[in-house]
Amino acid sequence: MESAKRMKPVNDDEEERSLSAFHFPDLTIKVGNEKLYVNRDQLMAESPVFRTMLTGNFKEKNAREIELPDKDTTTFALFLRHTLPGFDGLILSARRILPLTHEYQTQISLEKIDKALASYTGAKESDKLIDDILEAEFFSLPRYLTACIQKANLLSPTVLERNPKFDNITSDTKSRIFIMKCKAMESETDKCMMVLEKYVSFLGCKSVDCAHKQKVEEAKTILRQNVFKRDSKC
Repeated sequence: MESAKRMKPVNDDEEERSLSAFHFPDLTIKVGNEKLYVNRDQLMAESPVFRTMLTGNFKEKNAREIELPDKDTTTFALFLRHTLPGFDGLILSARRILPLTHEYQTQISLEKIDKALASYTGAKESDKLIDDILEAEFFSLPRYLTACIQKANLLSPTVLERNPKFDNITSDTKSRIFIMKCKAMESETDKCMMVLEKYVSFLGCKSVDCAHKQKVEEAKTILRQNVFKRDSKC
């Protein structure tokens, strides 16, 4: 029997991260009336904010218990769970823990949230879509932002600009939306031109006085003018 395929080797960093979830809890985080028990090294490895807090010249440096009185207990517990290696299940909790993930800069969790939110951008009304774009920009979520831009491309500029919040979207994102629209217009224009040319050929118009041919030529002229206007704006 052919030998089994070798598994992809795990590098030292991946192995250490996998084992870190099972290290002895040596730090207590008090959130509200609850105490959450974590491993100091594992938490510092995931969050540069906690690393600075626990190693810098702060009162938490040598503390065995730290307090975060302004955090929601359940949300913070969910946030901590997502810092553990191998833990997913972000569909329902992604948006809830996003502010904490951003605050403590847990990069791996941020990447998972970015992917999860990008995968679940269904049909949205313009107001909700603009809110999502602003959220993706604020938290620097590139996949989520791209998914939102693709949705915005399906809406008319008038609909988007009707919402005052549209002005808060960055110029770069607006450019990406309208460049995508330009490309879509170009594609549709090319298709129209092909259909018109086939239509003339099918009719077999040979005479310069052919009414059908004249209408087709007029339509082609209008399309070309639209292309010129589009290129000027884009």
